[in-house]
Amino acid sequence: MKTPSLLRCSVSIAVVIVAAVANSARADISPEAMALAKAISAKLAPARTIQLKASHQIDPALSASTKLNQGALTITVKRPNQCYVLQPAGAETRELAYDGRTLSLIQPELKVHSLETLKAGTIEQFANAMNERFGFRPPVAELLASDLPGELFINATSAEVAGKEWVGFTRCERLHIEQDGLIGDIWVAIKDKLPRRMMLTFTGMKTQPRWDIRLTKWKLDASINETLFTKRAGPDSQLTPMVKSR
Repeated sequence: MKTPSLLRCSVSIAVVIVAAVANSARADISPEAMALAKAISAKLAPARTIQLKASHQIDPALSASTKLNQGALTITVKRPNQCYVLQPAGAETRELAYDGRTLSLIQPELKVHSLETLKAGTIEQFANAMNERFGFRPPVAELLASDLPGELFINATSAEVAGKEWVGFTRCERLHIEQDGLIGDIWVAIKDKLPRRMMLTFTGMKTQPRWDIRLTKWKLDASINETLFTKRAGPDSQLTPMVKSR
């Protein structure tokens, strides 16, 4: 049976905000940008569990499937290294479950899945290992890292706070990060320091496509269903190897 295209890793479920080659010595990180990144980290890093909702819109040039170009994401994390992501999309619905040792990628409606051994001690190690082996990362993984500033700025050539703007009814500061081929903008609520929006602009591509994510319903240290991290496909699902996207 041919590998279904939806099991091929695409940026519709995960996009890297930092690339593979860093030169931090050249980075021009303003003190205000570093302070804002540290404030986000101070809010999120102590939380043992994190839940949030994300609605996103992605340019077709970045996605393997039009049905996954927009819609909802539900993200659940338990520190230090467990993660679950649900991306509802009708017949193309995806689930990603990771328990610290095994990565399970499930497409329940198509009845196909992948299981891969992948050991990592932290969320950022998990995201980096996924990127190295399969060419994609869990969504917004950088915001959930224990060392958030380190993850955000590792490949930056410059970073600054680009002013105050509204995201819906929330007044935010916009953290603007540039690196070769990519610009990341993160809108951070002034009152509670929680990210409300993240937009990636792929400047290295001809049309400079964007991935725009709105982040809502943050829950820190809330009770969670821990069986999500060990979720597996049903007995009628076909095991299919993962294909590296790049």
